[in-house]
Amino acid sequence: SSLLFLPIVAAIESEEQQRRRWQIELEFVQCLSNPNYLNFLAQRGFFKDQSFINYLKYLQYWKEPDYAKYLMYPMCLYFLDLLQYEHFRREIVNSQCCKFIDDQAILQWQHYTRKRIKLLENVTAAQQQQQQLQQQLQQQSNGSEAATGAEATAATPNGNGNGNGNAAGPGEGQSASGVLQAVQANAQQQPQQQQINGMATGTNIKLELN
Repeated sequence: SSLLFLPIVAAIESEEQQRRRWQIELEFVQCLSNPNYLNFLAQRGFFKDQSFINYLKYLQYWKEPDYAKYLMYPMCLYFLDLLQYEHFRREIVNSQCCKFIDDQAILQWQHYTRKRIKLLENVTAAQQQQQQLQQQLQQQSNGSEAATGAEATAATPNGNGNGNGNAAGPGEGQSASGVLQAVQANAQQQPQQQQINGMATGTNIKLELN
């Protein structure tokens, strides 16, 4: 029964051992981005060892985002995928194949990477211009709303402001209404007064004739 616990005991690692293993695997998996190093391993027969092939399968956990973010040379993941195929492991032993892959990798770094960086810079600049334009449009919209509100307030006769920009109190509104009523009453009294004056004048004329 004690033999059943041997793999478990062997698998237990201290925190320092786990940290060291993680650093070694990080360094090794990034070395796979070099085709010349792959050629070196192939010529020494590592890719014919089933234990080493299983180790390459184990290293695929570096493709997960939580681990891939620590890679400085992400192209190593592309070669890690290729190493899962027997045909690639067999062909990489050829020096001419290795040189062709190395040349293609250099062209990738020289041209595609620069184009991608320039493309990202253009996209960033376009986003900044769009944000600035939106801010300008927002400022213009706020200014138009403020001007419209001021005009509406100035055009309201009984509003909070008058033509001179001074607030009109309740007493001033009542006095203006009283003046208007007095003018209307005076206008109604003038015809009546004229009729009375005309009747009085006619009576006087009759009295003089008599």
